[in-house]
Amino acid sequence: PGYVGAAPVQNIGAYGAEAKDTIESVECLLIDTRETVTLSNAECRFGYRDSIFKRELKGRAVILAVQFVLARDPQFRLRYGDVEQQVEALGGVSLENIRRAVIAIRSSKLPDPRVLGNAGSFFKNPVVSQAQADFLTKKYPDMPRYATGEGRVKLAGWLIDRCGWRGSRLGPAGIHERQALVVVNHGGATGADIVRLARAVQQDVLERFGVTIDMEVNLI
Repeated sequence: PGYVGAAPVQNIGAYGAEAKDTIESVECLLIDTRETVTLSNAECRFGYRDSIFKRELKGRAVILAVQFVLARDPQFRLRYGDVEQQVEALGGVSLENIRRAVIAIRSSKLPDPRVLGNAGSFFKNPVVSQAQADFLTKKYPDMPRYATGEGRVKLAGWLIDRCGWRGSRLGPAGIHERQALVVVNHGGATGADIVRLARAVQQDVLERFGVTIDMEVNLI
């Protein structure tokens, strides 16, 4: 659980791929009944950084094992961000080059928790309707956007950046200077400091763009 259990809870993902794409089933212990059950991919109700484990089973299940099904002939997803360009610079498409490219990109944008306290991405990239995305694009042509299917569009941390929060602080808590979705602790920040910053960011984005940004983390 300390290594793989969080993967289905959060449906972790990056650069167009998510854990749900390869998860076959999840075995978990129901705390109330002490019953061990196995949930299929569909029963896990995976969504964007979401699952049944963050909703109906939040605090009620302990994940014991995750079964993955991998393809012998995978279809690589490289058209997200700088991945394709980085992979080509490393010599072309291969598992090793994709791995090296993603690690390099992540390392360049995300703070090292051993140096600057953080929990990775704190906010979700907001997903809005096609109509709302088109409306915002007319006002902000440089706004990044990514189609997710079913008439929905994923926007980016650009919204937080455009509000002036990237690299800013509110007391000892702040937004990382290279990635607007990441909240950092500059030293001594309490949980209340983190929440105060997060609420301020959410309010600013809502007032300026009419878009609600949800937190990726669970608040107890």
